[in-house]
Amino acid sequence: MTRETFVELEITGPADQAAGFVEGFRVAHHGNVGVWYAGQENVELESLMDGIKSKLDLEQRIILPKQFGERIQRALEDSKRLKIRVTSIREIERAELEFRYEVFSREEAASIRSMIEENLPENVELEDYTTHETVDEDAKGVELYGPVHDYILKGSGRLNGDVPGIIEMAHRLTGHDFIKTGKIVLHYRS
Repeated sequence: MTRETFVELEITGPADQAAGFVEGFRVAHHGNVGVWYAGQENVELESLMDGIKSKLDLEQRIILPKQFGERIQRALEDSKRLKIRVTSIREIERAELEFRYEVFSREEAASIRSMIEENLPENVELEDYTTHETVDEDAKGVELYGPVHDYILKGSGRLNGDVPGIIEMAHRLTGHDFIKTGKIVLHYRS
């Protein structure tokens, strides 16, 4: 099975117009194709200027399949009325997401470990993963009244792989109170 290639499309102009155009084009021509907006998905921006443009809604960075991105680019080149343009299209080699967690319940620890260690999306790998478990039977019952816990599991690592899988894992991990994630980092083909 061949892996789908994804790109980051940078569209300058009003960000809401860019998002509306892409969504309309997607619904009209491609249906359920994966499209993600960098600002909504907590994707790390490369420079301070990128952050400023994003905050001022002067550009939209969109992650999508390569063929679909090229069709969007051609459609915008053919349009004379819209005030948006593709200023860059970069092929993404892989994405990564760092995470860490600290939990005080064996049940929650088992759930988190299963999600991270066993149920990874296709083409996503777990790297530099470490865990440290502490059991202190003397603290049992004290945790209700102080900062001492009878059970602690700490873990950290990095997920590396295809864009859809990393974004899926970011959604899964950010839904848990005990897990902290970094930004999604995109690595581009040279």
